[in-house]
Amino acid sequence: MAVTRRDPRIRLLVAGAAVLLVGLSAGWYLLRDRPQACQGRTLQVGVVAAPDITPALAAVAARFNVQPHEIGGRCAQIEVEARDPATVVRSLAKGDPAGADAWVPDSSMWLDRARAAGARTVGFGSPLAASPVVIAAPRAVAAELRDDGTAASWRLLKKAPLHASVRVLDPARNAAGAAVALAARATIGPVTARRDPDPARLYASFAGLEDLRRPLVAASEQSVVAYNDAHRPNPASVIVPEEGTLLLDHPFVAVSTDPLRAQAADAFRWALQAQQARDTFQWYGFRTADGRIDARDATRLGLRETLPKILPNPTPSQVAAAMRA
Repeated sequence: MAVTRRDPRIRLLVAGAAVLLVGLSAGWYLLRDRPQACQGRTLQVGVVAAPDITPALAAVAARFNVQPHEIGGRCAQIEVEARDPATVVRSLAKGDPAGADAWVPDSSMWLDRARAAGARTVGFGSPLAASPVVIAAPRAVAAELRDDGTAASWRLLKKAPLHASVRVLDPARNAAGAAVALAARATIGPVTARRDPDPARLYASFAGLEDLRRPLVAASEQSVVAYNDAHRPNPASVIVPEEGTLLLDHPFVAVSTDPLRAQAADAFRWALQAQQARDTFQWYGFRTADGRIDARDATRLGLRETLPKILPNPTPSQVAAAMRA
């Protein structure tokens, strides 16, 4: 039987052949552009970071490590370790990086302190993620303060209402503690609060109110997010002081004198500035380096989308005085 050009069987055969050709072409394209595995020996690069940002950095490093990053014929692999910034300052000042090729403290204040202590390899760094210092209270206590007409102010630390107990991190060991002291001093004058050297214990008083005291904590906004993530039945609320506050900027700075390790650290720094990394930081409760946060993340985390009023950066001498206080 003769077949005309309009026969549907011809159209089906042509369409099938076209799909096959497209599939083969796409497969060849993917194979052609597929990243080749790194063939060299492993180059381990140590990144030491403040404990608050370590989980987010580790998540970005895990993605970085499964991609080929060949540096000088070797395959760069990032290892992230939590380390107290004050400890890092002492090591770098002695000329002993203790396995650190790059450093991410919670604030640029530590970079100033390290250089003042004689650390020759510490530059000025690239801010990665910001978190303002705020006041936190259990949700019920925050509601009491609102109902009582108490202003959101650093004065809560100076004259705590409702028989409150106030805790801050030790300024000598944590930039959040120093930032609280600096912000309060710049707006209302010196304050007195119980210092806690262990960030893991800072919110311990939120667990119960048996002694009838209302606990208040002055720390980073991101620390409230981390607390709430682990204590969903008893969340904390963020109180943003209306006078203004300071930002913890979490700078990334390479500290290795080895050219290959410094180059690998710089490759990781670029990865940390990609959109996917910024999304990861916001997932963990940080803002972008300039203080922005996606509206959906702000709602999910119970934060204000708008950045609080930011006070002028303190001078190095003011920072040194706050950390010694």
